[in-house]
Amino acid sequence: MNNYNIEFLNEVDSTNFYLKKSIQKRGLSAPYCVNAGSQTAGRGQRSCVWDSQPFENVLASFLVDNFGHLSTLPQLNNAATLAIVDTLTEFKVNDIKIKWPNDVYIGSKKIAGILIENIVSHQEVKKAVVGMGINVNQKHFNKFEATSVINELGYSVSVIEFLQILYNHFYSHITKDKRLLNQSVNEKLYKKGEMVTFKENEKQQPYIVNHICLNGNLQVSAMGKHFELEHHKVKWIK
Repeated sequence: MNNYNIEFLNEVDSTNFYLKKSIQKRGLSAPYCVNAGSQTAGRGQRSCVWDSQPFENVLASFLVDNFGHLSTLPQLNNAATLAIVDTLTEFKVNDIKIKWPNDVYIGSKKIAGILIENIVSHQEVKKAVVGMGINVNQKHFNKFEATSVINELGYSVSVIEFLQILYNHFYSHITKDKRLLNQSVNEKLYKKGEMVTFKENEKQQPYIVNHICLNGNLQVSAMGKHFELEHHKVKWIK
């Protein structure tokens, strides 16, 4: 894919907000991407703030049309995370891991996050807005345990080139078989086989991380028994 349908903005509240409003006002169709130099209200999961220095990173939202039934949404998340992994790999970044449900890590530090919002009708995903924030040329992150491409490689790279490669990978991955995507994600799963503490209903519980299921849940085990965790019901503690 060499034709890029990308809208560039200097500043916006949130690329997800902007793209959702643009869909209503302008009748946009996929493939379409919005990228901003800076966001004044960038968000992560659970309404966390996405910290980013202006024009140093990829702050993008991708439009997907008619993705399918709501049950297929984990495939969309897998496509997004793998697009980030493959793009980082092309830039020779190493030790890439996918942290359930929607973050990408280098070692023990976060380098990217995903936020997906959907327009649904009759259990069908008519429009999906896939927001991705990737740390590219930002060096310092204050109190956050984060890293970036420049910190990993020791030199800066082109944010636009990074975005174009990401665009190609993402729109290629969303057409792939869900089982292959799921397998690829589990090959990069963060903390796989290790003990992790989760919080659910104010109670903390340690589990061994096994794999991400096709339905998007995380299979874990404790005391010889297997359980499935739903991302909107639990919080990853450590």
